[in-house]
Amino acid sequence: MTERNEVSYYSEITHFIEMQLQSNFRAKNKNDIHIFWKIGEMKSRIEELMTEHPAECNCLKDFARKMPPLNVDIFAVITDGGKFELLILEVKLRKSAGLAQWSQLIGYCMVADCRYGLLVNIDGGASDRLIELLRQNIDVSKIIRMKNNNLIEALLGFMQWNSITKNFEYSGLGQLCSLSAISNELIKQFVK
Repeated sequence: MTERNEVSYYSEITHFIEMQLQSNFRAKNKNDIHIFWKIGEMKSRIEELMTEHPAECNCLKDFARKMPPLNVDIFAVITDGGKFELLILEVKLRKSAGLAQWSQLIGYCMVADCRYGLLVNIDGGASDRLIELLRQNIDVSKIIRMKNNNLIEALLGFMQWNSITKNFEYSGLGQLCSLSAISNELIKQFVK
């Protein structure tokens, strides 16, 4: 049996998340929300999305122009064609994901002005230190900062991907502790 690396899980993880989010959107009569996934450098991949899906992704034009190059594992653009949100996934394949991986996710969300971030560890949980930090200080998963006189809030969460069941095992860690929590937060952004 060939050993898999974390990249080999990207497709199944994103497919699962998309199916769950779309189901939750439909349950709330938000059928006009689209989800587009990309891997790697955000600026060039967002430009690709604008070319591939102009009707849905043209709203990203100003954002893409100002965005610095940033390499992430996976990101999703969630859009109704008029506005958009980003979800960054930092995917690891480790015995336990810790503070270094959590800090990396925070940094990516801050650089990208991304409102939602998820640390996913494949077949492994969070380190004892990360669990303790997130349980004792919920603010570590809700980052609020000012940029150009605008308040920017990022909500983060931790989940474990089970490669056998091809499903998430929720840890209860962070603001985004389930896919339902993510979809509820996203739906709030698209209420007209």
